[in-house]
Amino acid sequence: MDMVYLRTSRYTLERDVPIVRLEKNAELREIYEFGRKLGQGSFGVVYEATHIETQTNWAIKEVCKPAAGSSKVKMLGHEINILKQVNHAHIIHLKEVYDTPRTTYLVTELCAGGELKQLLLRKKFFTEDETRHIISTLADAVVYLHKRDIVHRDLKLENILVKSPNEGDNDRIHIKVTDFGLSVQTGGVGIENIMTEACGTLIYMAPEMMSGRGYSHWCDMWSIGVVMYMLLCGEPPFLSKTKTNLLEEIINKDVTFTQSIWATVSDAAKNILTCLLRVDPAYRMSANQLLENPWITGDTNVPAIPSNVLDMMRNQLEEEERGRTLEDLSLTSTEDTIDVLPPVPGPTCVEMDSYCSSFGRDNSFYTPATSTKQTKDNGGRLQQDKYKNGSETWRPSRPTTTKSRASENTTQPSANQRRPQDKKDVSTGHKSASDDQRPSTSGKSRTEH
Repeated sequence: MDMVYLRTSRYTLERDVPIVRLEKNAELREIYEFGRKLGQGSFGVVYEATHIETQTNWAIKEVCKPAAGSSKVKMLGHEINILKQVNHAHIIHLKEVYDTPRTTYLVTELCAGGELKQLLLRKKFFTEDETRHIISTLADAVVYLHKRDIVHRDLKLENILVKSPNEGDNDRIHIKVTDFGLSVQTGGVGIENIMTEACGTLIYMAPEMMSGRGYSHWCDMWSIGVVMYMLLCGEPPFLSKTKTNLLEEIINKDVTFTQSIWATVSDAAKNILTCLLRVDPAYRMSANQLLENPWITGDTNVPAIPSNVLDMMRNQLEEEERGRTLEDLSLTSTEDTIDVLPPVPGPTCVEMDSYCSSFGRDNSFYTPATSTKQTKDNGGRLQQDKYKNGSETWRPSRPTTTKSRASENTTQPSANQRRPQDKKDVSTGHKSASDDQRPSTSGKSRTEH
């Protein structure tokens, strides 16, 4: 029996993950006593097992070695390499790996509660408090991954395990993110690290991934939104049998809350869902923003809608310009009366577009197969005309209403209305901002080292 120890990356606490080479599969049975089957997929079978010497319980994932060069070989390599690097309370812990000529065994911590999906099927739906705890711990794990440039790409109820099956009504549901077979570790947020291959499970798949035009770590945030929606009502927000039809439904329909159960869910939770399930990833809530949201923290002293610095600067300049205009008018004319409008109020918790605009980043959603071209209406606003050949880039439409300074209403415009010039296509070489890499007012981004 040969044993090799591999160090984790500099981002994690140093720990040794042994890879033990065995001549025969039977040798592992002398180390672990295999118990019941916990689950089975196309990639392998998971068993409950007891370490004979210490009598501790573990889970063992048994993977028959695929043909050399196949995609499953890469998936297995990705999963092992990433699990060797991570050390987080809500990510499955890899204890050791056993390798035989025919099989690879991954020994991980045991989550006796099974998949979160099975628990949801039994409960039908989770309460808002239960969902808050699950989503906060899931977001915490994703923040940890994204800071290390790891994109999971397959976040779903089946890949979230429950640590203990004895979760009572008053107990916390402790979860672990698992199954990193489709995960990748990118080199950062540059254009060279944009991914294009569609993978994962359809109903959890982000629209930019389905479109085939490129995506980044923001795809994980869409998946969190789908998970949260399903926890609260038991059904996915969008559903279709084919990728094309699902993408069309997502683009043409906003997320809705029509089931009767949503009457018991707070507006704050619905606002979060609306901002996680944004078609344009540039306006999607990040994992850090989700963790800091008052719905998660319970801090009522923090505004439920975080301010966008660029929007604040724009509003300030508009207020100053309005003041100068009114002053000039008062000097040139004493007969004309002007109705002075009150300052533009901040958005309320139910103003979805204005709420989500605060998460705007200089990024864009990539084109689906059926794309559009843009034309101008009489007011000069960009509109969409669908093309059949799919050669043009789709961008979210802008409202067509126009307004003068004197007739400005009191509703704060959304990000789509006031910042069309900020949005860029990734294909032009734009680098998307990560959780800790916000665009500054100078247009430069910072990279965490």
